[in-house]
Amino acid sequence: MNQNEIEEDEIDLHKIIVHLKRNLKIIVLITFVVAVATAAYAYFLKPIYSSSVSIAFSDQKMSTLASIVPDELSEFSNKESELETVKLTLETRKFINSVIKDLDLHQHYFLEKNFKKNEVYGFDNLKIRLDIHNELYFTSTQEGLYAEAFEIQPIDDTHFLLKVDALDYAKTQQYNQEIKEKFFALKVLKTGAIEEQSYFVEGHDKSLLADEILANMQVAILSDNVLSITYNNTVAQRAKELVEAIAQSFIAYTLDKKTAELSQTLSFLDTQIAETKIILTGAGDKLKSYQEKSETFMPMESSIALYDTVSKKEEALRSLELQYQEVLNFKTSLKSNRLNTVSLLNSGIDTNSIQSLIESFRADMLTLSEMQLQAQNIEKSITSNVQLGKLIESLNTQKKLLIDLKFNFTAGHPQVEKASSDLFEIENEIRAFIATNTKRLKQNQALTKKKISENIAMTQSNIGSKLKVLKEDLAEKHALLQSLPEKDLTIQDLKRKFTLSENIYTFLLQKKMEFQISKASTIANTQIIEDAIVALAPIKPNKKLILIVGILVGLILGILFTAIRAMLDTKIRDASTVSELTDAPLYGILPTKENKRFFDEALRSIRTNLQFVLPHDQQCTTMLVSSSIAGEGKTTVIAGLGEIISQTGKKVLLMDLDLRKPRLYQELGKSNKKGMTHYLVGDLNFSDLIQPIHDNLDFFAAGAVPPNPSELLMSEKFDRTVRELMGKYDYILFDTAPIGSVIDAHMILKYSDILLLVVKANVAEKVYLENFNKLREEKNVKSAGVILNQVKLVKSEGYGYGYGYGYGYGHDYGYGDTQHKDA
Repeated sequence: MNQNEIEEDEIDLHKIIVHLKRNLKIIVLITFVVAVATAAYAYFLKPIYSSSVSIAFSDQKMSTLASIVPDELSEFSNKESELETVKLTLETRKFINSVIKDLDLHQHYFLEKNFKKNEVYGFDNLKIRLDIHNELYFTSTQEGLYAEAFEIQPIDDTHFLLKVDALDYAKTQQYNQEIKEKFFALKVLKTGAIEEQSYFVEGHDKSLLADEILANMQVAILSDNVLSITYNNTVAQRAKELVEAIAQSFIAYTLDKKTAELSQTLSFLDTQIAETKIILTGAGDKLKSYQEKSETFMPMESSIALYDTVSKKEEALRSLELQYQEVLNFKTSLKSNRLNTVSLLNSGIDTNSIQSLIESFRADMLTLSEMQLQAQNIEKSITSNVQLGKLIESLNTQKKLLIDLKFNFTAGHPQVEKASSDLFEIENEIRAFIATNTKRLKQNQALTKKKISENIAMTQSNIGSKLKVLKEDLAEKHALLQSLPEKDLTIQDLKRKFTLSENIYTFLLQKKMEFQISKASTIANTQIIEDAIVALAPIKPNKKLILIVGILVGLILGILFTAIRAMLDTKIRDASTVSELTDAPLYGILPTKENKRFFDEALRSIRTNLQFVLPHDQQCTTMLVSSSIAGEGKTTVIAGLGEIISQTGKKVLLMDLDLRKPRLYQELGKSNKKGMTHYLVGDLNFSDLIQPIHDNLDFFAAGAVPPNPSELLMSEKFDRTVRELMGKYDYILFDTAPIGSVIDAHMILKYSDILLLVVKANVAEKVYLENFNKLREEKNVKSAGVILNQVKLVKSEGYGYGYGYGYGYGHDYGYGDTQHKDA
């Protein structure tokens, strides 16, 4: 980076600082306005309180009675769902509706204080019951009277004024009496002293409460056996009580579920015991009858052992056949999506390998059912899917907008058509979302079903193989039994059947007792390990952060506003703007003429600056003083500059060559009856037309306005006159018509040593200097400069008042209300 780049960067930084200082007031004002608006916004935001409860799940035996239950049965009776399934259960509408059915959550209460309504959990001195008959209330909004405020204004100890703005309703009512109107019913019970303030109550749609709760509830898995339930609400006490109710309801739900499973198993055992008892009685009667008819026969020990072996193997065979049949029944149920592993477990089949798959299948089935219900009514949120809920919310908002537009405009109005199109797009997006998720869930179900089917098929194959081996072994054993005596075979067969029935009956009685013990000892395997508390402070909004952000946004907006205004500004405001737009030197900055002391001092500064650029090797120096348009003060500047130059002892002539609209004579207090026009068209001596002002300053007036000023200035007589005058004066100053408006000034350029363009601050356009640059290039002007006129005086610390371009005066870079100090 070279020195020029460093200096340029420093200049840019300096400009930024100057710009910020110049616009400090408006930046502070915008920042203040935005900060106040942000503070008001934060003040009226509803506080959100959070309350949470932690639940732990345990597989340990929870009572002394349960310790005598076998381990296999204990695992079955205390089996808990996977935490993900628990989470899904907690987030279903069915479960939430079961929790809130007895809670007073559909009424919200408010007290007004400091211009805003503060929500409270209830009133200490009033009990209110509000029923809204929304189906009778026709309105352009779907909510109807829901969320509309019912205001209660106490009048005396027995009466109050009931106001409902939505119905334009205001009537005096009595406490403790039911109010029945067409659209609502209300009863206000007074339970304590009434304060002189307004009480507000709002009713909410009970059917939407579950959606609102799910939208503000989070269930998080903290570890392998602990999860937390968090609920956010605008009232701290309500958040605490609701999250506690959810936790307690879930504990009761898990206990009821386990008890129901055990009751189902006991019912199954009672049926089997009754059937087995009939079979056992029949087998005993047959054995007794046969022994009475036949002679006593004592079989050999080897035949007894063979009978026992055959009996055990046949028992094992029946058990395997039962398992095989249960597998077939399960496969049949699987085809119709009915999954129940109780029968498999009762027959002795291990279902651990498919239990998680079954739970996943059931969860997908539940979600799929919700999606199918949602597809039937896309206007009312049914599922717990957050994204879908937002789409439905957008749909309802768009419908409300469309209804309002149709009320105000015709169906063919562009806004109505646009709203209808947007509504159609949202509906299509919702249906596409439902279709996509339904397809995904069905694919997941098919994949899970396939995995379950594969596992069951493998189990079936294993049982089939065992059955085949066992049947072959039994066939061999039965062949051996055929060689034994017939009576022996008959008695052993009857004994075997009796013993088998007896063993089964004993086994079933034992299992029944075990399950009865398990049911009697069943307690919830879930417990609350961290209770919910009433939050002392809201979790949001963070009003300090909002205010800080508002201040920063206001500051940024203020800076952006001033920057954009500066970029869009087309006026020439200060010396820096002149320097940016032209490479012509700025010879001076003039205040208004009313500040004569500073005005004269600025003219002296211009005179001094001109001494460095004007030629010193010629008798007369000529200056053309013009402007881009009329009214920029060129006439005042040329009069003052001529006066200042003449004070140095130089002989100065002021020539008013603005033949179209002469004004210099007025500035000097001289006559314009005869002047250049009369001289050029007549036969006068120019020396008779020159008017002395004082010893070193003369004035040549313009005279009457001619019809052809350009032709006069192009005449040979004018040329001779100017050159003759150059021999008589040290300085000649030409006051011409605006150089940006007419061509007159262009004709005088050839007589001028320097062109001075007067620019009026805060009036002249930037394009004037751009045109000035083009003129210099087209006319090949060798020497030219700018004088910035009518700059507002500003107060500079330590130097009094100034307009500043040097001499330590304050330099006005701004819009006339701020100033910059040059060191």
